Amino acid sequence: MSVDERVKESELTAWNKIAYSVGVLAHSVGPGTIVAFWYLFFLTDVARINPGLAGVTVILGGVWDAVNDPLVGWLSDRTRTRWGRRRPYLLFGAVPYGVTFALMWWVPPIESQWLLCLYFALIYILFDTAVTVVSCPYDALVPELTLDYDERTSVTSYRAFFSIVTGLLAAVGFGLALESVTQLEVAFLGMGITFGLVFIPSILIAFFGTHERKAFQARPATSLRRSLKFVLHNRPWRYSLGMHILSWVPVNIASAVFVYYLIYWIGMRAGQASMVQGIILGSSAFFLPLVLWIGHRWDKKTAYIISIGSWLVVMLSILLVPQGARTLAYVVAVLVGPGIAAAHALPRAMSADTLDVDQVQSGLRQEGVYAGIEAFVRKISTKVVLAAVGPVLALSGYLENATTQSPGTLLAIRTLLAVVPSIILMAAIVLAWYYPLNRDRHRQVQLQLERGRFENPKK
Repeated sequence: MSVDERVKESELTAWNKIAYSVGVLAHSVGPGTIVAFWYLFFLTDVARINPGLAGVTVILGGVWDAVNDPLVGWLSDRTRTRWGRRRPYLLFGAVPYGVTFALMWWVPPIESQWLLCLYFALIYILFDTAVTVVSCPYDALVPELTLDYDERTSVTSYRAFFSIVTGLLAAVGFGLALESVTQLEVAFLGMGITFGLVFIPSILIAFFGTHERKAFQARPATSLRRSLKFVLHNRPWRYSLGMHILSWVPVNIASAVFVYYLIYWIGMRAGQASMVQGIILGSSAFFLPLVLWIGHRWDKKTAYIISIGSWLVVMLSILLVPQGARTLAYVVAVLVGPGIAAAHALPRAMSADTLDVDQVQSGLRQEGVYAGIEAFVRKISTKVVLAAVGPVLALSGYLENATTQSPGTLLAIRTLLAVVPSIILMAAIVLAWYYPLNRDRHRQVQLQLERGRFENPKK
């Protein structure tokens, strides 16, 4: 079968793309929106844990990440069932995902700060395990759904759109809930239970609405050590991973710090802060087609550099926003849209292309171990950010649940939000400039696969 015939066979229906994309709801609303934006605030201002201990909580919860993501990804590569290699994990992981998310937002009647820290660390570990069991195989499905360079961008754009829109609805809905209740503890628990119940059917829709390639499952599995060897030698993938992380760490920093910035610098209530988060996600959804068009018109790399560059300028401009300037805060929320849209869609599409390079080098299809390592690095970076923000706030003199903060604390919040992400985005642009796998090079890789030319399949 020629490359063009294989590409035509890879075309997906709108239903295939939608069913797959619905599965991202759990991740976009849970770890991607609510946990990233609110969990540190929940620990400090609702559970009333000292900011330094809140950081310890996140670190303890992240220790298990040292092994679970690559392990689950590798196991999914070796799984052989009538449902495929990836989909069984969606089927059996859906319920634990929803239940553990709900438990994260319950404050137990414990007085000791250390015991509270250990409780939330344990729940975080359980939730993280459920997320890994679902998200690694889910991410690994992308290269199997289609083999086409541009169709993969389309799939990840569908997914990014659903991720952004569901995150937006979650942010706005939770914002309205916060505005309508007087007890934050009740609002957070209600949110946890509601979203936990929604996550379960969304993951199951992805299970029933997707398929896997039998040819990929027919390929032999290999040892974890050998898999990792090929992964580390995949140069284009290393670039795509770096771009993914360097564009998501600023998202994580902004998500963790933005609520403090809006409440204590701009002067908003918690519910209003959640509405601003909704505006950010709405802007991202609006600009996503533009980012996709640039990627089709020129290349994914070009679209990434342009979008991330615009985001960098906006982040630096935050330093110029005067205290209490709500209108400018809304303007900033709109202008970050293209950058966040690119961070959602483009690195993942690039990563899917690099796995074809791996097949040329190894003769294997090991999407699972790649997805596991990507999830591991992404989640570790998220936890490091959340863990670092707490101690920085504590050192700056942050007062939990206060009406105002000291000038030193306000300076620390603004620096964390504007300066640190800008430096990281600069590094992302430099890395993208040297990314080696464009559309023409990917077609050459497809031709090699068509002819059965593998470089070192036995090493």
